[in-house]
Amino acid sequence: MLQIIASLAPYLLILVCPLMMIFMMRGMHGGHNMHGGHNMKSQNMIRQDEEIAQLKAKNEQMAKDLAELKVKRK
Repeated sequence: MLQIIASLAPYLLILVCPLMMIFMMRGMHGGHNMHGGHNMKSQNMIRQDEEIAQLKAKNEQMAKDLAELKVKRK
């Protein structure tokens, strides 16, 4: 019996790799339906645009603060 298992082990390992990949890919995507991906991408782009706008506003405020500090320092 051990001899049979030992002879099948390399083949079983080869079969396990694709099966593990399938399960891991499903786990990464959370089992979401592929049709919902477009809507999710749109939402992510909107969030990114909002974050960029917030960062630009912070950058402008920091530039103003820096200019005021430079004036005060003189």
